[in-house]
Parts: sequence; C-alpha cells; structure tokens
Amino acid sequence: MAGVAGATISTPDAGLSLTDDLRGGGATPGALHIVSTPIGNLADLTPRAAAVLREVGLIVAEDTRVSRPMLSSIGVQAEVTALPGFDEAERVAPIISRLQAGTSVALISDAGTPLISDPGGTLVVAAVAAGIRVIPIPGASALLASVVAAGVTGPRWSFEGFLPRSGGDRAKVLGAIAADERGTVIYEAGPRVAATLGDLARVCGDDRVGAVCRELTKLHEEIRRGTLGTLAAAVSAGEIDVRGEFVIVVGAQEITTLPAVDDPEGPYATARELVERAVAAGESRSAAIRRIATLWGLERRRLWNLAHDDAAPDSVDDER
Repeated sequence: MAGVAGATISTPDAGLSLTDDLRGGGATPGALHIVSTPIGNLADLTPRAAAVLREVGLIVAEDTRVSRPMLSSIGVQAEVTALPGFDEAERVAPIISRLQAGTSVALISDAGTPLISDPGGTLVVAAVAAGIRVIPIPGASALLASVVAAGVTGPRWSFEGFLPRSGGDRAKVLGAIAADERGTVIYEAGPRVAATLGDLARVCGDDRVGAVCRELTKLHEEIRRGTLGTLAAAVSAGEIDVRGEFVIVVGAQEITTLPAVDDPEGPYATARELVERAVAAGESRSAAIRRIATLWGLERRRLWNLAHDDAAPDSVDDER
C-alpha cells in the first residue's frame, strides 16, 4: 500500500499498526469512529473495522453483552462501555471528555451500521458540536443488504426504520408509504411482522409488490418476494418463520409485477410491458427504456431491441 506524507501505512497482513493513516485506516487519537459491525456473519467485519477496534482506547457499545463475543473473536482488549438508547443523553458527557483528552473512541451498535435505527445520534451530535473529528468506518448494513437483494425498490427509495406501534402516528406513516411512488424499507421484529404486513397490504393495496428479508447473512437467511397480500398470507399461514430479524420492503409503485421464474426471457418481457405502459402514458420510448433498464438492472440495448425492433443500430448508441 502506498504511503502518505507524515504517516506510516501498512497492510494488516504485515502485523503492523495502521494508526496515523491520514486517510483514516486505523484509530486516530481524539477521534470518534463510527464502526459498522456484522449483522450476522462475522466474516463481514472489514479489516479496517477490525484494525480500528483493536487500536482504540474506548469502545462504546449499544449492549456490551452482545458486543463482547464479537470483540473477543478478533482479540480486542480495549475498554468497553454501554450506551443504551434509553440512557444515551446521560452517558455522553464523560465520553466527550475522554475524546477531548485525546482518547480514540469507537461507537458500535449490536449489529450493522450505528445510528440506523440504533442509539448513538446524541453522541455524534455532541462530538460535532465539540469540534471532535468523526470518522465513519463503512461495513455491513441490513438496510442496504435488503435494498440490493429485494429487487423491488427501484433506484430511489426511502427508509422508515421501525414503524410506530399504533394510533394516529402509525396511520400517518402508513398513509405516507402508500402515497410514495418510491420503494420503502422498514425494520420489524418477528412477532410484529404479520401485523405490519397486514397493515401494509390494507393501506398500500394487496397487489403492491414487496419483499420480506429474514435473518440476512445468517444461516437461515430467507428473501421472499411477491405482492404484499401474498406475503401477509404466507406469514399468517406459517409459511414464513417469524423468528429472527426482519426487513420489509415495499416495492416502487411502477414495479407492478415480478418476472416469472420460468420466463425464458427472464425480466425482459416484464420490463418491455412496463415500457409500453409508460409510452401509453405519454413518456418517450427512449426515456422509458433508459429508466426501466436502470430500475431493473437490465442491458439497455437488449431492452431497446425488444421494445423497438425496427430501431437502426446507430440510434441505440446512447442506450448502452
């Protein structure tokens, strides 16, 4: 690995410290590191995250009982303190003092990327206000894993996290999801999956496409796609195990159907139908092809040929 002026940088394989990497490769004194940890599979911990966790002077965890096994597995010897969501504000000041004194600190959640429906926001805000450097250490995220695997969100989507349990607040959020043309990603606990899917099907429509992502990266990982109505029915019938951690994805409104598994053209036939609907609604054919090819991750030229068989070769150069 190339060096940076004023820093000694080496690979983890060499057994040398990454500290003082000016690009943030290891722990930086007096900085708050936001470290992503695995959401199930320990192999998903990045080398950079492991280096930071081994080098910091203090690790701030959502629940030390959950984090210690992972930390022990990579030989971390640092002090670990808890920052639970219910008591976050009361515990921030001493951590800020440690940072101001030059201690390098890592913030981790029980799993995944901190602050994504997890505690830590108050600490980060306080660190920024105190002029403390905040360094993100990217890694595993159930949010991003579900978006890329579900295949129904489209290129633009929103994240709601955990929905309000009941009452007017829940109804308001459900209504906003139903009205949103984009896909929506929701976190949910196993015992509440059936109720939430039922509410989504009722408000968004039984035929709106969605996906249920269960136990991502773990041994019993399962991703089920279909309409919200069929997914709700599958959970109610016990066809989908409600044990574990869930991400529910509500599909973008323009994805009105999923490609048939036995379709020899795969998703292209369905995508061609979407192009024709868009053209009938007034969108130009080239714009519809470009948008839907991006949405479904398809080759633009192939979709163009299916949707515009008589196009001259030169006319599709910009559709590659």
